[in-house]
Parts: sequence; structure tokens; C-alpha cells
Amino acid sequence: MNESSPPRVIGLGESLLRLSAPGHERLEQAAHLQVHVGGAELNALIGAAALGLSATWVSRLADNPLGRRVAAHAATYGVRSIVDWDPDARAPLYFVEHGAPPRPSEVLYDRSGTAMVGLGSGTFPWQRLVAGADAVLCSGITCAIGDGPAAAVNALFAAARDAGVRTVFDVNHRSRMWSWNQAVPVLTGVLPRVDLLLAGREDLVRLLADGDRDGDGDGGLDGGRDGGQGQVALARRAIERFGHEMVLLRDTVQLSSRRVTVNVTAVTADDVCTSSAYEAEVVDAFGTGDAALAAFLSGRLSGEDLEACVDKAAWAGAFQHTVSGDAWQARPSELARRGAPARRILR
Repeated sequence: MNESSPPRVIGLGESLLRLSAPGHERLEQAAHLQVHVGGAELNALIGAAALGLSATWVSRLADNPLGRRVAAHAATYGVRSIVDWDPDARAPLYFVEHGAPPRPSEVLYDRSGTAMVGLGSGTFPWQRLVAGADAVLCSGITCAIGDGPAAAVNALFAAARDAGVRTVFDVNHRSRMWSWNQAVPVLTGVLPRVDLLLAGREDLVRLLADGDRDGDGDGGLDGGRDGGQGQVALARRAIERFGHEMVLLRDTVQLSSRRVTVNVTAVTADDVCTSSAYEAEVVDAFGTGDAALAAFLSGRLSGEDLEACVDKAAWAGAFQHTVSGDAWQARPSELARRGAPARRILR
């Protein structure tokens, strides 16, 4: 990396138009819908760009007004786009109905026949794209779209590894897109090429289960139990099995229907670093994990110590609960005065 230029991060993924019923209205009653743009990888890149990184998003988009709306969204937030435009594809949509106790929030996907379905391992010149980058990122959501996108993720990560570029992967399992039975064989094929893995406890339990899953793919491992192992032990097992440099664990605890606490723990083969717990009022829970990733990655690539990085990640995840929409909206000054430092525990 040139010392005069900011660290460069590249993300591959699909972005969707999000259509939300206002307030707590039900979708079938809403007279109008609020439009946002969301997508895990693009959300993370938007946060990274806001924090001073050079961010590039790689995707396939429908060559129509909706696809161009998504591309314009990336540009608005300072993210450069490299797009393979498809004139025959649909733009992906998802519809959101915000819940209120005892009614849960609802998400309805409409993403069949989208441009990303046509993504494959040969769609982009991966070696050229990763040249000079400091990190590449993707998520399990892209792998869930189909065999072609999963192959593209592997091709991107293989090119990054060959070039000595750090690889970042968020498991981000979506049960409405694929079951764990479908996901595990695909994800465990990607994980050996991942340096920094973002995961939750359930993700690690499933990925380390060695095929011991139940018939429907959503309730296996004896109800999801992990044999008494804590998150840190599971993360260490993942490091040993897949060769990760680090596993980043997010933990969001529901205090009430409208309040949560968020903390983040970074696990390596040798030590553990846990953030402060940040409390937040929930306005909109979308994009919270992506904000945490953006804050952690920007700090890490800028040379900050691990304690600062995990603490910024937890604060960013909490902050993102308090704003509408998927995109990062925190000011750098707010992040700088976030509060108490993280705690490092040598193990």
C-alpha cells in the first residue's frame, strides 16, 4: 500500500431495494412504502468509506432504473462500483414490516431472477481487481444466491490469497434463503480461504458439526446446543480447523422489546479481546453487523490496536440500531468519544 493513500477494501455482493411499511404499519395496510438500499457487503463498504478507507463494490446489477438507483446509492456514500450490467435481469427487492410486541418483524424477499444469479467464477478478472488491495470481503448471503455466486466468492478469495490480500467473510446465514443443510457444505468450502471470520455462536456450532444436522436443516445439533462449549472455545476450534487468523464474535442481547446491548469479541489462537457492552434503543435493526464490521476493519487496516478495533465495532453495531435504513450514518466524532476501552484477556 502506498503510504500516502488510504487502505483499500473490495467487497463482492448483491444489494437490494428495501421497501418498508412506515412505523409499525402492516404491509397489507400501508398506503406507501419507504425505500432504502441494503446489502451486507455494500453496507460494510459504506461504513468503511465513511471512516476513511478506499472502498470498491463489485456486483452485477439490472440495467434498468432500479439497478441504477442502487449504483447511485453506492456513489452517494463514496463507494466506487465495478458493475456487470444485465439488461434482462430483475432488481432484487425485500419488503419489511417492523414488529411491535407481541408481533415480530417480518421480511419478505423477492430476489429470484436477479442479476447476481448470473454471477460466476469467470465474470470478473479477480487477479486484476485485488491487485493493490488491503482486504476483500464477502458474506454467506452471496453464497446463498446460487452455485455461480458461491464459485465467484471462492475465485475472489483464491485470487486475494495469491496476492497476499487479507480475506474477510461474514457467515450471515439467512434461513429464508437456504437451510443449514444446504449452507454448511458450501460455507465450509469457502472457510479455508478466510483470514478474518465474522460469526455468531449458532454459526460456529453449525459449521463445526461435521454433518451432524437434523433432517430439515434448521433445528439440528440436538436443538442447537454446543456441548457446553462457549463462544471462545468454538472460535478456537474454527481457527484450528480452517486456519483463520481471527474470529470476530458479535453478541447482541435483547434487554426489552426496544433496547439491546452489543459487544464484540476478537479471538485468535493466543488471546481474546472483548469490547465494552454498549446499550442502544432500537429504531431499525438492519445493517448493524455490517456497521460493526466496517468499524473493526477500518481500525485494523489503519493500524489501530485490537482493543480499539473491537470497541469501535461494538459501538458501531449499537449505534446502527438507532437510525433508520441500512447505511452507516455515524459521525467520526461520535465514534471517537464512544466511551470505555475494551478488555484484553490473555489465554
